[in-house]
Amino acid sequence: MISGTCHCKSVAFEIDKDTLSVRYCYCETCRKLSGADYSSVARVSRERFRITRGDENLLCYESRPGKNRFHCSKCFSPIYVITGNETTFLRVRLGLLDGEPKVDVTGHMWVSEKPAWRTIEDDLPIYTHEYTGDSLL
Repeated sequence: MISGTCHCKSVAFEIDKDTLSVRYCYCETCRKLSGADYSSVARVSRERFRITRGDENLLCYESRPGKNRFHCSKCFSPIYVITGNETTFLRVRLGLLDGEPKVDVTGHMWVSEKPAWRTIEDDLPIYTHEYTGDSLL
């Protein structure tokens, strides 16, 4: 079981998995909302994700049609993202996780929107846009 919280700890969640498959996302929206050059995100089955505290503190922002981003209404930490065409999965930001959970970094996505000054210095797979393959389950 993997647990996590927002910065102010008003929202807490659990993921019923031992290891998370992770992608580095360079899309402009993730960069603008995080203030970082990329986001580390895990694609998780909705059945394995559960808000354990603070569901009433979640606010939703539709960053583009069908893409809903949920964040804490108190500290504004981004908690998870649901994309309209992915009805069984959501994406969680790794920076929210407690401790040192096991992760398997499987590639870079939305590299088409990566800033020119950000270099990729590993041999992981590179995807021009979003990757939703089964290897992330």
